[in-house]
Amino acid sequence: MDNEKSIINSTNTDSALTRFQQKNWVKKLEAASGKPVVPRRSGRIVYLLMDCSGSMAEGNKIAQAKKGAIGFAEEAQRKEYSVGLIQFASHAEHVLEPQNEFTNLNTNVERLSAQGSTNMAAAIQIARDKLLDKAGEKVICIVTDGMPDDKKATLEAANEARTQGIEIMAIGTDDADKEFLEELATRKELSLKVLRDQLERGIVSMAKILPKKTDSQSNS
Repeated sequence: MDNEKSIINSTNTDSALTRFQQKNWVKKLEAASGKPVVPRRSGRIVYLLMDCSGSMAEGNKIAQAKKGAIGFAEEAQRKEYSVGLIQFASHAEHVLEPQNEFTNLNTNVERLSAQGSTNMAAAIQIARDKLLDKAGEKVICIVTDGMPDDKKATLEAANEARTQGIEIMAIGTDDADKEFLEELATRKELSLKVLRDQLERGIVSMAKILPKKTDSQSNS
């Protein structure tokens, strides 16, 4: 019985690897680099990209965003997602690797402060690079209150991420541009615009619509 189970598990693993290798972006990357692309592990990962630009200091936006980020992580982890954190202002910074442990996440979220401009493109590029060789559900959730420093570069970075199988969600306050949020997200329904005093609740609601496992992943 154990031998039969081992054979089944091995077969499923091989099938999942084959499906990964057949993805168009994998083929293109292998052709460009001349090296095989192998996923490190299968799982469910979401990166929170937090806007920490100066305008987030207005009113209680940054405080709402922090509370929302913690609530988002709790909801995401209930859905078996590991949660990572990237902040962006004039520059983007990778703050925390995806994990299921609350203490480090909460501590790093509480340290966020608002100042500088809105280099959203750099944040998306960091998340894309971190998720590049991961298998399974891969999601970026962007929290912002306005337009990025470079709209074109931001949309290009988002498009590159999507071609690598990464879902993009976007939530903005009443300062944000609704059409831009919709353009940024993978699908219109993955974007949301809320009043600034509703930002915490809005961020948590985004975790509730995180993509579930696909049928192929459930069978693998």
